[in-house]
Order: sequence, then C-alpha cells, then structure tokens
Amino acid sequence: MIRVLISILSVFLILNCSGGAKRLDDKTDFVADSGGLTSQELVRAADKLADEIGVFFKENPNEAGVFVAHYPTRNDTSEQIQTELFDNAFVSKLIKNKVYTVRTKTREQSLNEIQFSLSGLTSNRLSIGKLKSPNYFVRCEINENMFTADGEKIVEQSINIELVEVETTIAVWSEKVSYRKQAVRGNKGVGW
Repeated sequence: MIRVLISILSVFLILNCSGGAKRLDDKTDFVADSGGLTSQELVRAADKLADEIGVFFKENPNEAGVFVAHYPTRNDTSEQIQTELFDNAFVSKLIKNKVYTVRTKTREQSLNEIQFSLSGLTSNRLSIGKLKSPNYFVRCEINENMFTADGEKIVEQSINIELVEVETTIAVWSEKVSYRKQAVRGNKGVGW
C-alpha cells in the first residue's frame, strides 16, 4: 500500500515538475516588469516612424532621388534594449516605402571589391560610378525619464528620430514615440 502511494506521489511530482518553457502568442502585447521597451513596441515604433518619413518624402520629393544613411540607434537608457531589432524593422519599412538606405560603413568593402573586379581577375567588371551617397542622415536615440506620480514610480522611454539634410546639416524632420509604464511593486521586476 505504501509502495503504491509512493509511486503515485512520484508520478505526480514528476509530471508537475517537468514543465519547460511555454510558447506564447507573439501577437499578445506584454509589458516588461522593468518598464523597458518590448520587441513589439520597438517594431511598432519603427513602423510608425518609417511610415512618417515615407510621407515626408512623398510631400517633399527630391529630383535626385532619396538616399538615406541610417546610423545605429543609440540607447541612452538603463535598460538593455535591442536597438538592432528597431534598426532592422525601421530599414525594412523604409524600403517598403521606397526610401533606400545607403550603407556608408560598407563603402570601403565595396570599393575594394570594385577595384578587384577591375583588375581583370574576375569575369564580371563592376562599375565604380554607381555608388550612391546619402542626401539625408537619420539619427535615432532612445532615452528615458523616471518620475513619481501620486506616489507611483513611472518610467517613460522615448524613441527620438531626426532626418538631417547632408548638404545643409539642417534637421528637416523630427518625431518621437513615447511609452509610459508603471513600475512593478514587490519582488517582481526591477526596482528603482
């Protein structure tokens, strides 16, 4: 009898303790306990800002075409934010809006490859005259502000973006997307 009871308890414990990670629906909107930006919020902000830049260029066309250099987003928060996720979603949405990005960081690699193709050692010769220079820079930063309201701790994180014309260094467009969250009380999440 005792063996049967121990066997039943053992099976019960094994089944209850053998849980692994649980898959969640990626469409469900979550709020991070720490107040940090989630990947959904980053992608949503990237889509919104890229759409607004697309509208700007439709309203202000450039005869020479629009070529944008997007610099990596700077994270000025206390959180570890996946800025690359934001940058990739932002560039992808820009391309969908027919706003093309120039990769200035890979220019030297491109020039080396073009020079190699012109050496005669390859079957295809690349043209050096097709490289593009950006006529706009996009700079983005994420910053935060922490404050209390009615005794509750609030974190506000803002994604600030500006579009700067290269020839004049004038910021021709600027926007921000902000998220405010209330900090979690107790032993969950990050306290401040």
